[in-house]
Amino acid sequence: MPDPLLAHPGPVQTWERQPSSLLARHEQGLTQIDAVAPDILRVRFCPSGEPRPRRGWDPTLELPATELGVSGDDDALHLFVDRLVARLDCANGTLAFAIPDGNEFAEDLAPPGWRAVTLGETALGQTPDTELPPGPARIGLFLSKRMSPDERYFGLGQRPGRLDRRHRRFTNWTVDISSPGHCRGDDNMYQAHPVFLAVRPRLAWGLFLNSPWYSTFDVGASDPNALTLFTLGGELDYYLFAGPTPAAVVDQLTRVTGRPALPPLWALGYHQSRWSYASDAEVHAIAQTFRERDIPLDAIHLDIDYMDGYRVFTWDPQRFPAPTETVAALHARGVRAVTIVDPGVKKDLTSGYRVAEDGLREMHFIREPQGEPFSGWVWPGESLFPDFCRTDTRRWWGDQHAALLDAGVDGIWCDMNEPAIVDRAFGAPGEQARPIPLAARHGDAGEAQQAETHNLYGTLMARAAAEGFARQRPDRRPWVLTRSGFLGVQRWAASWMGDNRSCWEDLETSLPQLASMGLCGSVHVGVDIGGFYGDCFAELFARWMEVGTFYPFMRNHTQCGSRPQEPWAFGPQIEALTRAAIRLRYRLLPYLYTLAHLAHHRGEPLLRPLLYDFPDAADLHQIEDQLMVGPQLMIAPIYRPGVRRRLVELPPATWYDFRTGMRIAEQDAMIAAAPLGALPVFVRGGAILTLGNVRRSTIEPLTELTIEAYPDPDAAGEWTLIEDDGEGLDYRNGGLAERHFEIASLRSGATLTIAARAGGYRPPPRRLTVRVHLPDEPADLRLDGHAHIAWRWSATDQAAEITFDDDGDTHRIEIIP
Repeated sequence: MPDPLLAHPGPVQTWERQPSSLLARHEQGLTQIDAVAPDILRVRFCPSGEPRPRRGWDPTLELPATELGVSGDDDALHLFVDRLVARLDCANGTLAFAIPDGNEFAEDLAPPGWRAVTLGETALGQTPDTELPPGPARIGLFLSKRMSPDERYFGLGQRPGRLDRRHRRFTNWTVDISSPGHCRGDDNMYQAHPVFLAVRPRLAWGLFLNSPWYSTFDVGASDPNALTLFTLGGELDYYLFAGPTPAAVVDQLTRVTGRPALPPLWALGYHQSRWSYASDAEVHAIAQTFRERDIPLDAIHLDIDYMDGYRVFTWDPQRFPAPTETVAALHARGVRAVTIVDPGVKKDLTSGYRVAEDGLREMHFIREPQGEPFSGWVWPGESLFPDFCRTDTRRWWGDQHAALLDAGVDGIWCDMNEPAIVDRAFGAPGEQARPIPLAARHGDAGEAQQAETHNLYGTLMARAAAEGFARQRPDRRPWVLTRSGFLGVQRWAASWMGDNRSCWEDLETSLPQLASMGLCGSVHVGVDIGGFYGDCFAELFARWMEVGTFYPFMRNHTQCGSRPQEPWAFGPQIEALTRAAIRLRYRLLPYLYTLAHLAHHRGEPLLRPLLYDFPDAADLHQIEDQLMVGPQLMIAPIYRPGVRRRLVELPPATWYDFRTGMRIAEQDAMIAAAPLGALPVFVRGGAILTLGNVRRSTIEPLTELTIEAYPDPDAAGEWTLIEDDGEGLDYRNGGLAERHFEIASLRSGATLTIAARAGGYRPPPRRLTVRVHLPDEPADLRLDGHAHIAWRWSATDQAAEITFDDDGDTHRIEIIP
């Protein structure tokens, strides 16, 4: 039913074209449409008639303006950029969009509307407020768009439910859920991503609601034909992405919100964590046991117990009396140290705790509406909370990390940054959430309310940490991990999905959850392998390790009081399977690191749903238990107890079995064997996989590189391996090594061409093995700058082996039947 209380803009009274914008003034309010790029338009409707000024913490980037074409008549204004057109109805202010071929989408069902709203109309259930604060927080904007019957909706970030979001309602408000675990009925979680990707035959498009305020998306839940957006804040502001493919929408989104940061190579290795490894002796023992058991390891995470009374930026003098020596000992074993940092600063003004004293004196903490510093309870007791909207506060907070970085710490883990706060000591009778008041003031001049900035808190904390790291170690890439975030957090941090459970359901949930995060621009993501809450057990742990091998961020983590969850904790059989899974991760690192470079340059997710690579195969779009790892690998995890085989839908392509190298007969589906320790993995025809040797950690050099080529019967394939020094910043100035590979189709002879290495970085010498997986068909190998080498395989021949020298590398070429 239409809301009779809504105000609407009414007819366009006047309009003005600027080089990259249209300003249309209605009877009430202003519509402003900006040409952000040839395939992106930004739409703003301002009931006040004046757009809100840009904030210093705005999650979007300012892109170079694109010329906007405008023509008009009495009925409508027509707007166009190269790949997107729009029509603004002059009578009522509704908009419709189309790509140049005339395919229409995102049509308004009614003009934008607004009215005063109350706290009770929102789902802000944890707030102690009795009403919304005065001002923009009380003005709600509504917009409904037509949903095409054949359209499916994806994205909306960190959710525990199905990959396809149609028929559900979502709110965007970061919160530390208390299920515990990732229950399917939960809505809000630690991160907020008000963006979706709509996919229908021959078209994908996207919409990003550029509002950090509380907002909702009703994706056909109330009306099966209507997508309804709602936001507080007194202004409607959204970006419209033209697609026309899912990959194009993700590219467009990350052009607006920022490309993912390039992680150091070690961050893609295996991480071990627990709440908590509570002493330096325990940390040393964990690292030593990994080495003794010959299990690769790149990082150990230190949870809250390394601190002195949970005071951030301190070390406990009894349990970690010599942190520099502790970290140095880890480094000697090739292991990096990652330390947790919470935003809550203990309100300790009597013991010389400078973080609290200086922060209060310099007014770095969030203040109540009346002006006094806000305090709430977290791990250290009563605590104060930095105002990360302040430029000076972000710099001050970043500088505090010197207490950790000077000890040699390699990464920063931002936790509890929704922020999660309670009203009394943890565990005390009657304890309940006590969020920051919605009217609390933020910003350099106190220009914003908590109601506006709440969703940005985790992102701005991660930004402060990353910027502080960059100032103190200007020659190294920062690595920050965050629990909470908003769109754009990928510029500063990797993310994990918070406190899941040791159960099969949360293993299954991780698949659509991480795939959805990738569609929203956060590509370096993972979940706690084995589960955080509760006790894991052998079969579940083995299966979780299998799929965790392919998470972009691979960390094993669990809570205090749970049973041990290290790889050897479940007996020799599971230890062997876990060792093999982690070793496979290290073999995959050259491929995964290349994917990280691609993500950094164009936003391309490492882990993604089938719809990303096969947008024309509509029957595969809702499949969420098979995922692509880059463009060349597909995994089909096992997420139920006792299962030893499973149905695998095969997308339209040629497929090979990764473990056997055998080509799979052409078919739409198959039953794949999946004994424990053997996750079904498939390689796409035309793939050229770049694999490395097993290493104890990435601190050891890559001594072997294997090129596995899988020719397609009809189509050529190509791949470019990207390498750099793994940790520095020289990649920004040409310090890369890029080597391009091409494999011709089987019908064309399966010629494999290896181009000469390009770029300013020269990897250490290593042995190169090239394997071409072929049936009984001819094959050629070409190397630019070298003699042409050719062979033909037959059933009676052994695999051909040719050794040659290339820039100090010893190369060996095999043909594998």
